[in-house]
Amino acid sequence: MTAVCLTAGMVGRVAGKGKAMDLEEVLAKVVELGREELSIVRKRAEEKTAARDHGRDYDEMLRAADQLDHHAHRLRRLHDGEFGPRWRHESRQDGAAGS
Repeated sequence: MTAVCLTAGMVGRVAGKGKAMDLEEVLAKVVELGREELSIVRKRAEEKTAARDHGRDYDEMLRAADQLDHHAHRLRRLHDGEFGPRWRHESRQDGAAGS
């Protein structure tokens, strides 16, 4: 389970399976992984690779998507820790789905 650390010296950091990460680190990782997945998606589209074709790039895309989702969840937790429970407008329904 991922939790926002609120102890002295750890405010605004998310701890999970790996090391605690702050907002800047999580945002950088989300951008990096998003670019990686986007690159693979564009390559597959350019090559007109069918979704059902599972090659090496498909496995890489799955890995990147999984890591991106993981870090997006960490980012959501950081935002919740920073802004409190009632700040959401656009993504309010996302939390109801089981964040």
